[in-house]
Amino acid sequence: MKFKLRQMEVFRAVMLTGTVSGAARMLFVSQPAVSRLLTHTENSLGLKLFDRTGGKLLPTSAAVALFAEVQEVYDSALKVDRFVENLASKSANEVSVSCSPALGLGLLPRVIELFHRKNPKTKINYCTTLAIDVPNELLSKKTDVAVTLLPPSNPNLTVEVVGRGRMVCAMTAEHPLALREKISLSELKEHKTILPALNIAFGRYVAAMLETYGVEITPAFEVPRAELACALAKRALGVAIVDQFCASTELWNGLIVKPLAEPITYDIYLVYPKYVGRSAEVDQIIQIVQDCMRLHEAGRSYM
Repeated sequence: MKFKLRQMEVFRAVMLTGTVSGAARMLFVSQPAVSRLLTHTENSLGLKLFDRTGGKLLPTSAAVALFAEVQEVYDSALKVDRFVENLASKSANEVSVSCSPALGLGLLPRVIELFHRKNPKTKINYCTTLAIDVPNELLSKKTDVAVTLLPPSNPNLTVEVVGRGRMVCAMTAEHPLALREKISLSELKEHKTILPALNIAFGRYVAAMLETYGVEITPAFEVPRAELACALAKRALGVAIVDQFCASTELWNGLIVKPLAEPITYDIYLVYPKYVGRSAEVDQIIQIVQDCMRLHEAGRSYM
């Protein structure tokens, strides 16, 4: 390997600071050491990386192109370092939970509340994540268990359906459709709507369901997250078609939530590594999620 890690580090420092002295201060080494390694790097690569002008080092076009690649490697190395630190510092009395953003406002906070009551001394790491990132986070042990709206596809993960949700309409009480018992998709064509964006998987799923019902809706607003749709609906900017877990009236004071006449449903998935032994804390989280979803399926509030 011509370009070794130490050479990359010195090269990056010079690129960021513009001088040998600045690079030396950044790396906590002497200026002669930086100069020697920089010269050796240019010789070994057969490239002129800097023009020396008045004590400053001006990067050549080759250096600029190389820096983009070096920065990517450097960022990856930092990510590995942070991952190793997390593994080393994570105690047995700790659990990490993630969920789809739409489930992060009501369902998972309730799950964590119930878990914390039983385990007040256990540290809980909680975050939301996109379905595409779930496999990597679980298999790298960044997360112990995830609850998602879309099923990740990976043979090393257990994916369990724990319940079902439905899309609903959220609007202000003053909206003309707020008095309806149910709202049909065809009615929404006459009003401003807020839909999940097509650049996310859930948005494409909703669009496919609309096509299945033969309804074409041109939204006034497209958003990547359900809580953003609810925030716009609360400002009377339109009717938001969102999942019921995000559009709870307990979470959004001032919003009216109505069911759709044509059901758009989706499954809720519990996801965890298949071949990794689970801690007692993870098993408790899984059990609480299952219990909450059973209450939901029975038409009872889990809150």
